[in-house]
Amino acid sequence: MSDSAQIGKIGWIDMAVDDADGVRDFYKAVVGWGSEDVSMGDYADYSMTTPGGEVVLEPRGLGGGRFCVIRDPSGATAALYQL
Repeated sequence: MSDSAQIGKIGWIDMAVDDADGVRDFYKAVVGWGSEDVSMGDYADYSMTTPGGEVVLEPRGLGGGRFCVIRDPSGATAALYQL
């Protein structure tokens, strides 16, 4: 892990889904982030700072940290890692 890595920083920049509100609410509930409305001109978007997803793999140890795998309401699967 590089020195510039930040704990709690999201691992992707952009994600396009049909139910952005549901996905936003899922991540707020799972990891406790907040959100800000961002005007994109013709549409509104969110910047991440209703549960409905699932835990695919329960938290377990890995490389001195812990990880789990989740699936959000749109079907996107992601691994969360805590060092």
